[in-house]
Amino acid sequence: MSEVVSKCGMNCAKCPWSPITRKHISDEEFPKMRKEAKALLGYSPTEKPCLLCLTPDDKINKKDATHWHARFRKGCQVRKCVTNMGIKNCAYCSRFPCDFEQRHGGTWTREVYENRHGRPITDEEYSKYIEPFEAVARLQLIRKKLSSDEIVEAPTVPLLKAEVVEFPDSLSGVQAADFKQLHSVLKSVKESTLADVDADLAIQQGRLQNRVKYLFRFLLILAVHGKLQEKNGKALVVDPETYRDNRGSETALMSVSTLENVIFPNLAKVGMEAEIVRLANDWKVPTGYLRIRGWQMKLIFTKKIGGLATLKALQNYGKALEEKFGKRAFRYFSDVDMNILVGN
Repeated sequence: MSEVVSKCGMNCAKCPWSPITRKHISDEEFPKMRKEAKALLGYSPTEKPCLLCLTPDDKINKKDATHWHARFRKGCQVRKCVTNMGIKNCAYCSRFPCDFEQRHGGTWTREVYENRHGRPITDEEYSKYIEPFEAVARLQLIRKKLSSDEIVEAPTVPLLKAEVVEFPDSLSGVQAADFKQLHSVLKSVKESTLADVDADLAIQQGRLQNRVKYLFRFLLILAVHGKLQEKNGKALVVDPETYRDNRGSETALMSVSTLENVIFPNLAKVGMEAEIVRLANDWKVPTGYLRIRGWQMKLIFTKKIGGLATLKALQNYGKALEEKFGKRAFRYFSDVDMNILVGN
């Protein structure tokens, strides 16, 4: 079967979600395929197949306009980028592989899934469920066949700024210095992720803004719901269920990969030490997501950013926002708006 390459480099002719693949799968075989895909990838192919990102919006009829994948495709950053550049796929871009595409399409490999499951991946499993998603490798083969005049220069945009609400000078009291230190630290958290690789590309900026959401949601969970342990390490600690139930729309915060490769390193840059404290052997599922048992989330502020005093300031600030604004607290927190503390 010949390849049908998506805009990000996946092979739609073999993808378990694709209508092309579905034509060759009987109704009796489909449940088995769903079960196998779920066990290996962590996701089950849906009853309704994908509409394919190669399909122009004006070719989607009204009946399919509410299809789950029609909504997904409209929000796909890769599809937007490739479409705006007027190219077939990322291989034709001068910045290929940008950091966004490398992370988006470069993590579905045999090695990754063998490490994740702790066992060899069979040739059949690889062919059916992994090889179709090896996007970067597929695009690299396409790139080698292109001439220089087929490569299109990627448009760039101004770098993002870490905009925060200025610290209220009218804030006074014994804890004012601690809150000012916290304000500086939270501003640094924004700066730590917005100046990343390929930050001058629009597609990457969307990803970097999502990182900010992940980082601030993570910190707000620890601030509002963390229990302060002053004896062993002076840390804020949250249990699994509380952590899960308060992550809002940031579902990626249950991904061990997101935590270990995005959240923890960016917090470490500014003097925060976060970790998953493993309390049992089965603390995560084979596909790399946290279970609702067997671990705790822990956050420590190092001495260079004020240690325990600044950590307590984070807790007091988060609780004050939660008490006054409820679900809207995240908006104020991510803007580092501390005006609520004036007069407290």
